[in-house]
Amino acid sequence: MKNSLFKRAIATAAAVPLALTQCLTYASAVSTDMIEAPAAVQAENDALTLESLLYIPADQTVSKWNMTVSNSLAAVQNRTGDLDITPYVEDIAGKAGAYSDAVKVILTKYIIPNGVTYEITGSNDIILKGKVTSPKQYDAYKGTPGEALKNVGDKYGVPGLINQVTFEDVDVSGEITVTIKASKLDTSTTVPVSVEFKTADGSYGIGQIPAWAKGKVLEIQAVAEKAIKEKVAADKVDAAIADYEAQIKKITDKLDKADAKIDSALKYSQSGDYANVAAIIAEANAKLAEKNFKKQIPATATDIATNATVAKAYDQALKIAAPNGEITITAAELGAFADSIKDITASLAGGVGTGTGTFDDAEKDAVIAYYADGSKGFTVKDSYKQIKATVDFSGIKSVDAGSVDVQIERVLVTETTTTTSTTTTSTTTTTTTSTDTTTTSTDTTTTSTETTTSTDTTTTSTETTSTDTTSTSTDTTTTSTTSMPADVTVTTSVVKSYVTADTDYAFYLNTEEEFDKAQVSNVILHTSYVEGYTIDGQTIITKEGEDIKDITADINFGSATPSNTYKQDNTTFKYSVPVYGVDGVLTDNEGKNLTVTVYIGVKGDTNLDSVANAVDASQVLAFYAKTSTQGGGVYDVILSESKLVSTPDGLYEEFAAFLSDVHHDSNMIVGRDGKKDARVLNANDASNILAYYSRRSSAQYNGKSDKEIWDELLG
Repeated sequence: MKNSLFKRAIATAAAVPLALTQCLTYASAVSTDMIEAPAAVQAENDALTLESLLYIPADQTVSKWNMTVSNSLAAVQNRTGDLDITPYVEDIAGKAGAYSDAVKVILTKYIIPNGVTYEITGSNDIILKGKVTSPKQYDAYKGTPGEALKNVGDKYGVPGLINQVTFEDVDVSGEITVTIKASKLDTSTTVPVSVEFKTADGSYGIGQIPAWAKGKVLEIQAVAEKAIKEKVAADKVDAAIADYEAQIKKITDKLDKADAKIDSALKYSQSGDYANVAAIIAEANAKLAEKNFKKQIPATATDIATNATVAKAYDQALKIAAPNGEITITAAELGAFADSIKDITASLAGGVGTGTGTFDDAEKDAVIAYYADGSKGFTVKDSYKQIKATVDFSGIKSVDAGSVDVQIERVLVTETTTTTSTTTTSTTTTTTTSTDTTTTSTDTTTTSTETTTSTDTTTTSTETTSTDTTSTSTDTTTTSTTSMPADVTVTTSVVKSYVTADTDYAFYLNTEEEFDKAQVSNVILHTSYVEGYTIDGQTIITKEGEDIKDITADINFGSATPSNTYKQDNTTFKYSVPVYGVDGVLTDNEGKNLTVTVYIGVKGDTNLDSVANAVDASQVLAFYAKTSTQGGGVYDVILSESKLVSTPDGLYEEFAAFLSDVHHDSNMIVGRDGKKDARVLNANDASNILAYYSRRSSAQYNGKSDKEIWDELLG
């Protein structure tokens, strides 16, 4: 991901939220009603210091830093406002390498004018929001689709081609919302964090941005290639298209690499022990150098914290949260504290990073004095503090990105003392525990006695079954030998009617207008009847029988169709559809409606989110690349990135393949039974999905149904 646009974009997006979070979590003045603070803090008019955050009273071993921060957040006066990111434009663009000009324009024209806001809610959650607008035209900035289009125009006789093309149908607008759930600090040291990029076609987590961006690039490509075909001379069109596609592929390849890096990070596993933070940075820089990365991480945490961009963001956040100097923590202090942590053990596995280290206990003398009399059974000869930080980013490919947890506790280095008091306490405790255990045993015995009731129930059930069976058998035998007197009228009565059938599940598109009867076979109607007569008020049964009839040809699904059964909010896509006969809904031997299982989805919806868009096209392309050029078999590669899909050969993977295989006419019921390995999923499907999405997003198609759009596309 060396100097990639994605890497720079993520760094840019992260800078302001991280800096603001740093400040706001140390917010305004501390309320000392709940949290005990050192005298030094009191003397400074209750200004919040780093010392107060790390403080643990001498008689305690666990930090209540989370409650300190929670109280501080509650005291912040400026609970809503705007963030001015203008001062950071040059810094951010300067670090974007070849994309410097493009990044600067994106910030100044499509983000900053919309405003970036913050809010501290009544429950102390911190919400940051920013909007991105969508350009109608693109300039020829280095490494962008605009540059590729300009190059093609200049090369193939259409100078200024880029200025003749508009991209209104390619909507890249959206709203970014970062939510830091600091409300949890009332009762926990863990703070969940969510990052949502909400667009017209859905919501995306930060780890889904590369795939989304690739889809948008492919949409831009479709618009640009249409213009090339219209503007470039006929004898040069094929060469121009091939040239443009090659340049676009360089961009999409970088986005694929970014996506792969995220997947790799989620699977990566490593652990190690380090003397301090500087040692971790040194190891990271050595690995970067091995891979020929020119950029290096600043050597210490202090260097990172005092970086110009971070310092500017921190200072701005500080002015918002503490305009009257209620906070005296500087960025340099935070960096110096990180540098003071030693004996670090760090690990990363499954998208969860954990680091544990130690630092000096500022209250050590008070702690030693508190335990000096030995009344607790020991004395303390030394103490230090331990910090454990856990960053969970395992959800980065969803809106609920992850969480941050920080735990601080004191470790006591003790010398044991033996006193009479201590021995007595030990004996008393042991006796009490033994008594409790005996009581628990008695409770268990009582429970066992109650269980005997289940034996009675079993006996009753057996007797009932036996009696019913014997009675039925006797009645049948007697009836079969009864002779019929003269002058009586014999009547026939239906006792029971039910069906047996073989059914199978099937896949459908939500544009289809009928279910497939092939899902149901061997539908047999069983009709049980009796014949008999009545004499002297008594009914005599003379015959019992059952008629059997195959009614497979008569079944239907009533008024139900895939299009009127499908519900967009059904996230399983699974439905049970009743089966009808000539006289209504068919029932089985237990009186339950006979149904078939169907799965109904949106045509082109590869990732099973009930929308067909650029993300789906991107996943089809990725699958095609892995199976056609990288040697993977269709059952070695997962097509859909849906949470419903866990294996390459599961039911929902087959369903996704059915929905993605869009090259058939939309009004034909074909391919329903085809398996993934029999389908042809390639760039044609991806292109058609993109073309559908482009039309569906265009205002001129508002009056058309999905089926009408697909019919127009596929003929």
